[in-house]
Amino acid sequence: INVSRSAQSEKQEKVLFVGNSYTYFWNLPQAVALMAESKGIDLKTRQSTSGGANWGHHWRGERQLETLDRIKTGNFDAVILQNHSLSALNRPDSLMHFGQMLIDLIETHEAKAYLYLTWPRKEAPDKQKAIAGKYLELSKETGATIVPVGPAWLEAISQKPGFPLYDDDGSHPSTLGTYLTACVFFGVLTGQSPVGLPHRLITKDADGEKLYITIQSEENARFCQEVADKILAEFKG
Repeated sequence: INVSRSAQSEKQEKVLFVGNSYTYFWNLPQAVALMAESKGIDLKTRQSTSGGANWGHHWRGERQLETLDRIKTGNFDAVILQNHSLSALNRPDSLMHFGQMLIDLIETHEAKAYLYLTWPRKEAPDKQKAIAGKYLELSKETGATIVPVGPAWLEAISQKPGFPLYDDDGSHPSTLGTYLTACVFFGVLTGQSPVGLPHRLITKDADGEKLYITIQSEENARFCQEVADKILAEFKG
């Protein structure tokens, strides 16, 4: 999705994030929208999420999810698909099956499908290759665009071992993990480099009061931006 600054007034991109806690931890959809806003790009992000949900739950409308209805009626330009973090390892056939059906539905409703390629658990970095393999296979079969978040996490940790991307549980993202993830999404959705994005993302609540979505140090934010930029360039290549 490329939106130029001049097109901002007449064009608004609507993006639906479909997933679970890896999507809603630390307000990822809002962070992506605020990063875009900082560059004069109007990105309206929405989410259909439930803790621990996989694509089967979304497809069947379980856990009070209304994902299919939202895809059909929401008039979205883009839909991000994030499966359960272990599905690529434990239920690869299910990932392919529901992934293909969801992508077909998304494209039927004239939206672009994106695959949120997640990271492995902290204690099992060697699993990234297998996770990426399944998402790449699904991308190849369907034409859906990969959002290479897991590879960006691995790159950050290889450059700075111990860089605190993980929550204490070794699975979910810390605020910094979500910031890096948002940088990757910003780059994919806008076609622009994440280098130079703000290190603080601020919006307003319903009463017009300041709401800080994330606050990172300038140094950590810059590192995340540069890692995301590097990985995005590699995936383009």
